[in-house]
Amino acid sequence: MKLLLAVLLLCFIAEVVLSQKPARIGPDGKPLLNRPIVEECKKRKSHLKWGGHHYFLSWREPWHKFEDWDWFNGRNFCRDRCMDLVSFDTPGEYEIFAAIALQDNINSTYTSGRKCNFKGKGCDAAHLQPINKNGWFWAGASNTRIPDTEENNEFSYWSPVGETGQRQPDNYEGLKEGPIDTDFDIGVTIEGLQEYHDEACLAAMNNKYQDGFAWHDVACHFRSVIICEDSDQLISLVKSQDAEDVAETVVEGKNAVDIDTLDLISIQPIVRNPLQQAPPLGPGPNRPPNFPQPQRRPRPPIRPKRRPSGFLGALGFRGLPFLFK
Repeated sequence: MKLLLAVLLLCFIAEVVLSQKPARIGPDGKPLLNRPIVEECKKRKSHLKWGGHHYFLSWREPWHKFEDWDWFNGRNFCRDRCMDLVSFDTPGEYEIFAAIALQDNINSTYTSGRKCNFKGKGCDAAHLQPINKNGWFWAGASNTRIPDTEENNEFSYWSPVGETGQRQPDNYEGLKEGPIDTDFDIGVTIEGLQEYHDEACLAAMNNKYQDGFAWHDVACHFRSVIICEDSDQLISLVKSQDAEDVAETVVEGKNAVDIDTLDLISIQPIVRNPLQQAPPLGPGPNRPPNFPQPQRRPRPPIRPKRRPSGFLGALGFRGLPFLFK
């Protein structure tokens, strides 16, 4: 019996390791984004279809249930399958996944949201300044701009509170670690901060600060589950280069989502217009003890978090330091 369990564990680990194969490395030593793999595109798992796109929810698929990714490797996992990390660029899309996240009680999920902090890539353009305000975009949706982070936009869901009680995005880790002293100008953002610690990736966190399913900027080495969404660009690329139409050649994933059963009313996300809401009451260096409690709609009780750090994390598996090209 012990031998059988050991074999099953090794098979599980092998499957997980294979799903996160090393990235290709470019001439400058940085990893490259993967090109789609036709056979993987044709058998990609779909847990629901909405708005003409199929979606893969990593935590619902048994082989990936306890797996998590950094932002770059998450994108490459999706791109192998003619998908990309989810982009909340369509009205209604965010509400559906907020409902699923609350129902499934996940801690966080990565999106394709990215801050333009690269040197030599045009991120120093005047219209993108300041970067933390105007430089965010959906990398998985043809680099569509995310609205000004201080704009009161009905389709933006930045949290009104973060690690120190500040409205998101606040680049907490990037500013905390500060600039890096280097003679080679490698691993440095256009703001002179450390690329590894700069909070340049967008994760949707599930009520971490009593703020609902809200957007937070995180360092791109942060580990999370992922949602993959069909990439029109990659599907078209496969069709033109490989003469394969893979738009609908999918396999239904385990534990597929029935959208009709989602309770989109009672578990609607709390944070709708973050700039109009005060930070939640609670301990913290920037939250006065008598700060008025904002009014919130009732919501079902939250079960204890099921995956505080991930199964592989408990076994000591960790990703390589994040590098972006």
